[in-house]
Amino acid sequence: MYHVSRIIILSLGLFGLAWLSVSVDAAEEPHSHESQLKNPDGTWKWTNRLSGETSPYLLLHAHNPVDWYPWGPEALERAKAENKPIFLSVGYSTCYWCHVMERKVFSHPAIANQMNEMFINIKVDREERPDLDDIYMTATQIVTGSGGWPNSVFLTPDLLPFYAGTYFPPEDSIGGRPGFPKVLNAIHDAWVNRKEEVIAQAERITEVIRRATGGGLNSGDDTLLDGKLIASAEKYLRDRYNAAYGGFDSAPKFPSPTNLEFLISSNDDSLLKMVTHTLDMMADGGIYDQIGGGFHRYSVDAKWLVPHFEKMLYDNGQLAKVYLQAYQLTADPLYRRIADEIFAFIFREMTSPEGGFYSALDAETDAEEGKYYVWTETEIRESIGEADSKLFMKIYGVDKGPNFEGKTNILYLPVSIASVAHEENSSEAKILRTLEPLKAKLLKVREKRERPLLDTKIIVSWNGLMIDALARGYEVLADTRYRDAAEQAADFILTKLKKPDGRLMHTYRGGVVKYDGYLDDYAFFVRGLLSLYQATGERRWLREAKALTDTMLGLFRDDSGGGFFFTLADQEHLLVRTKKPYDSAIPSGNSVAANNLLNLALLTGDRNYLYQAKDTLQSFAGIMAQAPGGFMHMHLALNRYLSTDWTEVEQTNKPKSAQFGLDTKKENGIDLFTLPKDFNNPITPPSEVRLVDCSASVTSDNPFNVTVQLKVAKGWHINANPPGQEGLIPTTVSVEPDAPVEIVSVNYPKGESIHFDFSNESLAVYTGDITIQVRLKPKPDISREEAFPVQLELRYQACNDTQCLPPATSMIQLKEK
Repeated sequence: MYHVSRIIILSLGLFGLAWLSVSVDAAEEPHSHESQLKNPDGTWKWTNRLSGETSPYLLLHAHNPVDWYPWGPEALERAKAENKPIFLSVGYSTCYWCHVMERKVFSHPAIANQMNEMFINIKVDREERPDLDDIYMTATQIVTGSGGWPNSVFLTPDLLPFYAGTYFPPEDSIGGRPGFPKVLNAIHDAWVNRKEEVIAQAERITEVIRRATGGGLNSGDDTLLDGKLIASAEKYLRDRYNAAYGGFDSAPKFPSPTNLEFLISSNDDSLLKMVTHTLDMMADGGIYDQIGGGFHRYSVDAKWLVPHFEKMLYDNGQLAKVYLQAYQLTADPLYRRIADEIFAFIFREMTSPEGGFYSALDAETDAEEGKYYVWTETEIRESIGEADSKLFMKIYGVDKGPNFEGKTNILYLPVSIASVAHEENSSEAKILRTLEPLKAKLLKVREKRERPLLDTKIIVSWNGLMIDALARGYEVLADTRYRDAAEQAADFILTKLKKPDGRLMHTYRGGVVKYDGYLDDYAFFVRGLLSLYQATGERRWLREAKALTDTMLGLFRDDSGGGFFFTLADQEHLLVRTKKPYDSAIPSGNSVAANNLLNLALLTGDRNYLYQAKDTLQSFAGIMAQAPGGFMHMHLALNRYLSTDWTEVEQTNKPKSAQFGLDTKKENGIDLFTLPKDFNNPITPPSEVRLVDCSASVTSDNPFNVTVQLKVAKGWHINANPPGQEGLIPTTVSVEPDAPVEIVSVNYPKGESIHFDFSNESLAVYTGDITIQVRLKPKPDISREEAFPVQLELRYQACNDTQCLPPATSMIQLKEK
């Protein structure tokens, strides 16, 4: 294939030394970035069309001398009218090299003049337009063999990519890499003098993009959905596991929460050790903000020491959930502490007054990456005092000398807190208590520094991930702050970013809502809503989750190839309607949708959801087998599908949705069932912890009596009502506020007083067989006949001597005999 890179190389060769003789002058970096862009009186020299945008990333370029356009009809029509190629620059606000290119290249008047004369220049925020980012990043990977941001792509006026790269320097490098001015001239020459060859190559690249990302990606596959796929995924991670430092592969090293969550679901002790070792090493490393909480984007080394300092909402949402899952399995207080600290960081720095969560924090301040987060010895001594500095610097590795650019320190834990406690003849708990006020002092000092840029876009999909984590935090830790924050964010999205027709939008900033929602917005937000329902038992979250899932099925389902498209069918100016099935820093919308559908099948008894989930799994089974590393969250869904008995769902003629007020159909007869406690939870509790019996009978009196009988498995208990201590969840029986009946009284049996190791006081609990008497009556103007079927809600929390499961809700529907 005659590659367009060869065209560019030939064009570059024509300029020779004549171009090099002026390249240094033309691309010389200005003395001051801001002074270059402003007049002496402080006004801007240039203002382009990006000044009317809301994206912080686009606004960073609003005063470049480049004649930037946002993606849209105006730019695209001008390219066709003038028959000019398009220079498309894609990035995001917390991308370090995006900032470098903005300062060194796009702010340079001479380079800007070249761009303006030769091209139509379009700037895109990849977080606003992930559909465009996916298509044109695929082009860059095809052309160069790799990718990254800033993504720099040259397109024909018909939007076909013909050349691409990432960061281009302002001048030629000593190693022979051409500077951006030389690249611009070469591409312009190729377009003017070799246009037919360029267009032919663009068409070939576009065809590869369509095959790699489009609707035919997963059609016609007959790979079996069985345990071999799971085993292959586990082997993939075992082979890449770094036994020394945890994680997978070498530098640069990403947290990869989808890998960790899949391994947690395996119920294999050796795989769980891989997870816990990775979580331990990450928590001790510089990738974790030891002072302010929260994880940075990734580590540039294999030891998790030196991070790329940006902080992303999606990383911290997913990792908080993984640490909570690890805490559920191990009861290790480290994992609880990290989850709590992540949430504290989110509340302090990433939460909008309206309740939504911001997108990201930049890596740099004053053009220096990490400047906000690193410390000198002197700064630490002056901030916390000489007396406390010695222990603090020992714990956080400062006594070993600077570890960042030879002059400052990234705080990390070279040895465990337990080891330090042993050396100091102290306890781990005491050391942690000593550190807390010292860290608080440093945090106050740090907050006085110039802060990194905060991207205040609120993205629905990423908010869904944080809502999911916070709901799990409430469920596991019983901290009402986490429930309240999750509910507030969910209400914000439903109020501000859900249209009257039930469709979601994608982003919100400064009161402006933009772009139709993508598959990820529906799937991730539904994931958060389902977790909220599990944690709180409030059925409105389930109703919203079901409604949005039904909308998603109608908008994104690929009826011929299976799975889901990433974009709506009516999106203009897209080369291809992509699928985006691969997990990356976040799981794919397809895999999250598959998990959601399985959960809804269990919750509602609607077998259509089960069939849709199975069809999605089947449609991607072939590429899951070929590339297991790209489908860990889909493997998690497959593991869930294979390990669950679906007989009841498959044999049900009518869905149980009516029991949840999800539709207007009414079931006949008494239909008792218990919600699965492990819904949306890869940690499947053993069967013996479930309530093994839940039944009720109704008398013919008016008011009438209901007898609820429970049986708790041996070795387990549920909290009595009252439970004997504040903060514990009592067993309760209730009815919905809009139910046709009201409770006259509930007679809870007296709890058994038992002492547990975790408490100085005895608790009141129920064990074995339990009977609860409920007295009900129809509401005024409701006849006894109209009152049926009656639905009771049983709320409880099951525990044994060492652990408590998440609170659970069982719905009991009764019909008068």
